[in-house]
This record gives sequence, C-alpha cells and structure tokens, in this order.
Amino acid sequence: MSLSTDLQNLLDTLATQRDELIVQAHLAKLEAEEDWLKLEQQLEHLRAKASQAGAVGVDTARDVLAAAKLAGEEIARGYERLRRTL
Repeated sequence: MSLSTDLQNLLDTLATQRDELIVQAHLAKLEAEEDWLKLEQQLEHLRAKASQAGAVGVDTARDVLAAAKLAGEEIARGYERLRRTL
C-alpha cells in the first residue's frame, strides 16, 4: 500500500468512528432528556403529596412522610445517574 492509501484508510476509519460517536451522543442526549422528564414528573408528584400532608392526621402524615422520603431518595438516585452520564 502506498502512503496516501494508508492515510486515506486512516481518515476513513476516523470518520466512521466520529460518525458513530455522533449518533451515540445524540441517542444518549435523547435518553437523558427522557429520564429528566420522568424525574421532573416524579418531583412534581412528590411536591403535590407534600402539600397534602398538612391536611391529614398525624398517623397518615407519618405514612406520607415515609413514602415521600423513599420517593425523594429515588429521585436523588435518578439525578445521580444522569450526572454520571454527563
């Protein structure tokens, strides 16, 4: 093979790798946006439940608080997953 053929093969290989990475980055972005929207919905749901907690009895409020803590931890884990992917 000639030097120019070797160089062209290298450039072709790099172009292919670049194109694959562009597609992967785009898909990762779409996935991250989808995850973000789900987390935002969960957070809004948690906020709505938190605002209702004051209107219920003490025992029910404890149950709501326990569920809210679990939901909050799940949302925090989701944020951390997104942070690691960025």
